[in-house]
Amino acid sequence: MKSVSLRRTWVAIVFFFFCLGMVYGLLTARIPALSQQIGADEAVIGMAMLSLGCGSLGGFAAMHLLQRRYSTRSVLRAGSLALLAFLPLCALAGNALLFCVGCGALGFAFALSDVSVNTQGLLLEHRFRRSCLSGLHAGYSLGGLSGSALGAVFAGLGLSPLVTFGSMAALLLLVWLWAGRHLLPDPAFSHTPAATAPARQGVPGVIIICGFLAMAAFAVEGACAEWSGLLLHTVKGADESTAALGFGAFSVAIAVGRLFGDALRRKVGDLRLILGSSLLAALGSALVLASPWPLLCLAGYALTGLGAAPIMPTMLSRAGARADITPQRATTVIATLGYAGLLVIPPSIGWLARWAGLETALLLPLCLALVLAASSVLFRQKGGI
Repeated sequence: MKSVSLRRTWVAIVFFFFCLGMVYGLLTARIPALSQQIGADEAVIGMAMLSLGCGSLGGFAAMHLLQRRYSTRSVLRAGSLALLAFLPLCALAGNALLFCVGCGALGFAFALSDVSVNTQGLLLEHRFRRSCLSGLHAGYSLGGLSGSALGAVFAGLGLSPLVTFGSMAALLLLVWLWAGRHLLPDPAFSHTPAATAPARQGVPGVIIICGFLAMAAFAVEGACAEWSGLLLHTVKGADESTAALGFGAFSVAIAVGRLFGDALRRKVGDLRLILGSSLLAALGSALVLASPWPLLCLAGYALTGLGAAPIMPTMLSRAGARADITPQRATTVIATLGYAGLLVIPPSIGWLARWAGLETALLLPLCLALVLAASSVLFRQKGGI
């Protein structure tokens, strides 16, 4: 019975990861229709995406307080339910201000759900006594791809963003009703002094280091998401349809990489996995910058995705297994720093590109991938993080 229960829990956690990716994929896929609906230009959409990021940072900050009073599964249930409610509300916005407010609320709910579901993944690893976080993260990647594809289908049928978001949120809610019952309790969730001692002792330095490494990993992913299309179209000479495939190639590769990441981790160990993955991401980034041929650049983005896939799950898993900090708090700190980097570093590439050119500016994520490779020594099995 125990194994059956854990399998249901695994499916439930995969669903919550999938739900996060689906919501983000749907939102980004219908941005053109939303901008037309509210009469917004590129600057307003940029402000909406900034509001999404700022809302996420607010959610991460709130988690530092919520995790002291509420269990992970309670926060995940509430955060994911808010996520499904706020998504259709974004489609009801009649002007730019309301749309930015809606995106901020969506980002807040996204952050609560993100930290909580990663903590649930760490708790499941403890129950399984083997790594499974990479496979769980694959659920997010598959959700993002599904959201983008379904958004394109709804757009092709001429249906409004409200119909898109409302129907998909209702469908996800039906699964939410089942999945919410199969989440794990927090073994350390208690109001006793022993349980709250780690929170009072401060955050270990190695967790801060993991947070900054997460910042580098997110920056590599963000650079592919935000700049692949522009680089392929304006610098490499690809047509718009080919340029749009850049992030698609990256996303498919990162989903595949995460599906097999746990098995690879068990086979080669954390140090070799982080080192090899980071070097593969760096090689892919270098191929994108060096190749004059768009199709070869797509292969470079695929290599970058394969390399980036297991890095974040492995860091979270190692940090969450430490005895001097709770999994909830470790996840919150790493996610806060990681997403702060995602909010700042990829947009900064645009400022660098103004005076140095886009290709030169995109050396930054390549250098960050090499930093991750150099940091792999921290993930040796003994004496490391």
